[in-house]
Amino acid sequence: MYDFDKRIDRTGTNSVKWETSNPDVNGEGMLPLWVADMDFACPPAVTEALIKRATHPIYGYPMKQKVYYEALQEWIQKRYGASVEQSWMTSVAGVVPGIHVAIDAFTAPEDKVLIQTPVYHPFAIAIENRGRQVVRSSLLEREGQYEMDWDDLAQKLCDERVKLMILCSPHNPVGRVWTRQELERLGSLCVENGVIVISDEIHADLVYEKGSHTPFYTLSPQIAEQSVTFHAASKTFNLAGLFTSYMLTPNTKLLKSFNQMAGKMGNEHINLFGMEAAVAAYRHGEEWLDELLVYLHGNAVYLHEFLKARIPQVTMNIPQATYLGWMDFRKLGLEPAELNRLLRQKAKLGLNDGAGFGTEGEGFQRINFACPRSLLVEAMERLEKAIHS
Repeated sequence: MYDFDKRIDRTGTNSVKWETSNPDVNGEGMLPLWVADMDFACPPAVTEALIKRATHPIYGYPMKQKVYYEALQEWIQKRYGASVEQSWMTSVAGVVPGIHVAIDAFTAPEDKVLIQTPVYHPFAIAIENRGRQVVRSSLLEREGQYEMDWDDLAQKLCDERVKLMILCSPHNPVGRVWTRQELERLGSLCVENGVIVISDEIHADLVYEKGSHTPFYTLSPQIAEQSVTFHAASKTFNLAGLFTSYMLTPNTKLLKSFNQMAGKMGNEHINLFGMEAAVAAYRHGEEWLDELLVYLHGNAVYLHEFLKARIPQVTMNIPQATYLGWMDFRKLGLEPAELNRLLRQKAKLGLNDGAGFGTEGEGFQRINFACPRSLLVEAMERLEKAIHS
């Protein structure tokens, strides 16, 4: 059994989450529950592998070894029952850098790229930074449940200037796990309109119903061939600071274009220790992950039940995946500035303002519940006191 209740002091470790100087999330006395890394120790096998490699005192340029890709190949077979070829794979320092590379590789300046909002805000930033135009298709929300807007998607994907779509699967911040039927329907729309899909599946391992995630590359061959998928051990095993991720596609032309652009942009290298950690995590971290998922789900249930019983004006559905809760504060009837003052100055909670994920997120806040339960108890008691006082 792993001890996820243990509080680990992260001060003095150069932690963005705990030590960044940002008054919105890290002001004096605030509990930081924002950026998506976990306050849990990673699997022991990872630490052991890193220590073993660190004993060799030379840390020069590494090769991307076969075992590194084998470990992901084995993991995909084990967790998703899918067979992939190592020839489909390449790697970059992170999913966000990889998305930057993909945008440049698959589109031209002034082309349009579609995203489904509210969504992880670096998508829009990457599109704009690469000189492309953002096209937003709002997800439909009913009582905290989100669906794709098929009519809106069909209308926007047929724009001949829309060349690319970035899909968040599972979705951050709303926590949806898209069904195979939804993904096939979306993929068919993209194929019909010649739109390439970038599927960001960094949260794929963090699903609460085993086997519920459908990798985009397992859809029909025609759909899979018009897509690339990003995957990483970083969210799953709390390795974000090691900057190592994968991209895979069965389409050799897309893979070649991606690799060529990564080289042009200087993004072809990955972290020596990141590779060691990924191999150890995928080969020896499954038991740790299965226990983690039970704990995380318990945290989500705790938040949902606490709000329902003690602060019914605020709601949070239990997500189907991720360790990120999407809290709805709209029934409080507060203006954005008032809500932020309540949360940050009165309750002293460092959450992500939902408006940062798109205008559809106004009135929402994203909470990272990947922390010891006692920290969430403290956070909810602060919130209750701030609202009722």
